[in-house]
Amino acid sequence: EELKKDIDSCRNQFFLRYPLADTSGKKELFKEIKNYWINTISIGLYDHWENTPWDFNGTTTKPGQGTIACGYFVATLLRDMGLKVNRRKLSVCASSQMMKSLVPKQQLKNLSRLSYPDFNKKLSEYGKGVYIIGLDFHTGFIVNDGKENWFIHSNYINRKGVTKEAVISSTALQSSKTRWMVSLTKDKYFLQKWLSDQHR
Repeated sequence: EELKKDIDSCRNQFFLRYPLADTSGKKELFKEIKNYWINTISIGLYDHWENTPWDFNGTTTKPGQGTIACGYFVATLLRDMGLKVNRRKLSVCASSQMMKSLVPKQQLKNLSRLSYPDFNKKLSEYGKGVYIIGLDFHTGFIVNDGKENWFIHSNYINRKGVTKEAVISSTALQSSKTRWMVSLTKDKYFLQKWLSDQHR
């Protein structure tokens, strides 16, 4: 709860700075926001949710209590970031629908035909940021922190639960025939919505 208050406070500071910034200032601000998302998804929020067990019907809203399914995990972290989302609706729809609803102006990237090493290489080429990936029957966040590509998800394998693992060694990613992806932090419309949601 304290972290969520901090997120709201930081988002409000970004919101207040945005209209005062010129073009180059806005570019720098979006870079700050991208880094903030990377750190908060992959460290701040993840540290609370780590090892929360997976279950197909898991819907918990509290880290470490109950169980959480992969779609609910993604939707819950987006909600905890302060985005106004219909958590249940977003959690149970196909991951492609989830991604289209979050970034409607962005075309989904189909990375299914790449070999797995090439897939990991392509993620590095896309650069730092927070992404959502949709697999055959699974979804989660891809985070490129500038050094490594991470897959952050509620892992169904052995019911392991919320996990952060290097993409190159993720069994869940490797075993999927389909890989569709969108970027959250490169989508200015998504970030603008995030900034303004608390003021609506």
